[in-house]
Amino acid sequence: MGSQGSTVRRRLLGVMLFALVIGFVAVTVLQYNKAFTTYTSIYLVTDSAGNALPERADVKARGVIMGTVGSTQAHGDKVVLRLDLDPELAREVPPETTARLLPKTLFGERYVALQVPKGSSGHVSEGDTIYQDESGNAVEIGHMLDTVLPILQAVPPQDLSVTLTAINHMLEGQGDAIGRGIEQLDEITDRVVDRLPDVKADIRGIADFARTYSTAAPDLVDALDNLRTTSKTVVDMQDRIHDLLLAGADTARAASDLIDRTRGDFVAVSAQSVRPLEVFADASPAFGCTFDSFAEIHERGKKIVGYNEPNPGIRVTLELVNPRGRYLPNQDEPRLFDTRKARCYPKAVPGQNYPIPDGTLNDGSYQPPVINTGGAPTLYPPDPMYAAEPASQYRGSQSEQDALAQVYAAASGADAASIPGWTTVIGAPSLRGNEVAFK
Repeated sequence: MGSQGSTVRRRLLGVMLFALVIGFVAVTVLQYNKAFTTYTSIYLVTDSAGNALPERADVKARGVIMGTVGSTQAHGDKVVLRLDLDPELAREVPPETTARLLPKTLFGERYVALQVPKGSSGHVSEGDTIYQDESGNAVEIGHMLDTVLPILQAVPPQDLSVTLTAINHMLEGQGDAIGRGIEQLDEITDRVVDRLPDVKADIRGIADFARTYSTAAPDLVDALDNLRTTSKTVVDMQDRIHDLLLAGADTARAASDLIDRTRGDFVAVSAQSVRPLEVFADASPAFGCTFDSFAEIHERGKKIVGYNEPNPGIRVTLELVNPRGRYLPNQDEPRLFDTRKARCYPKAVPGQNYPIPDGTLNDGSYQPPVINTGGAPTLYPPDPMYAAEPASQYRGSQSEQDALAQVYAAASGADAASIPGWTTVIGAPSLRGNEVAFK
């Protein structure tokens, strides 16, 4: 009986030992999970960066651990974190507190950094809600960390350490040079800032240039397409072009030989052309009206000769004025004493004697005196026999010769009896059928 009782006792002691071990482990786990810890739960509303927080991430304020992250729940584009704070420390957190999500180290995990404002009163209570800090550069820093963190996590730390160490050795002892470089960079930046208006104007000019070429692009494409056709034509005609170039070379050699032989003549002609060109330059102001007068005379000449008329012939009013007399040597040679420049005068009214506005042309001619200042007598009275004489008998008759002799006598101031008969025969065809007025 005694041995059986001791066996049972030992078994009960073993069971109690296992129960104590299991209870210790269970209490340790529950203690680790803070089953026996009371805390104040508040909620933090942040952006999607909250998903990057690990479980039981720390919650700190001014470097002091205030609690942990209890849970994470996504609501649309926002994330709601439950923060389990120590009840005693939660009394130091006012309701206006905001939070930032920061990494502990370059490769460390994130934690919640509570931003406690100064001069705040009160404290958070169970179930209160705070929000992510969006003041200053907090949001930009968060986005930068979200972007850089995956890259940093992808880079092996040992490789990054080697790289940073190499950069450190490279920069060691180069502080003065780096400082001077930064100062020079600052001076360059200041100069660039002063030139910014010009840079902006140049950029606008480049934009206008680009728009111009963009507008002209279809025309450029067409031109290049036409150039392609031209290039094909040149390729097809290359043999003929080759022959043409050879012929051009022969022509150039011949021209060179000609110039070598006649270059003295070219120089002489150029030198002798100076004076004629100067004369043409002096007369050039009158070229315009002169050529216009030629065109006008051409049209007026058609009317004078009866162009396109049923009875063509010369239609003019011939006026015989005082003659200048016969040519006298050493007196009537042409001489130009007039010093006025070439010019254009206004057109004269038909039927009137046109006086030159600024005086008669001084051509050095001698004006002979008037011989016959009176009117010539009419020597052929209206005899009926003359009116009845047929035209066919009047041509070449003595009456026609006598009438022409009177006309010549009145024009020259001589006696009608002294006029040779052959002059009346020569001038009769041009004057026959025309009216003659005496002045």
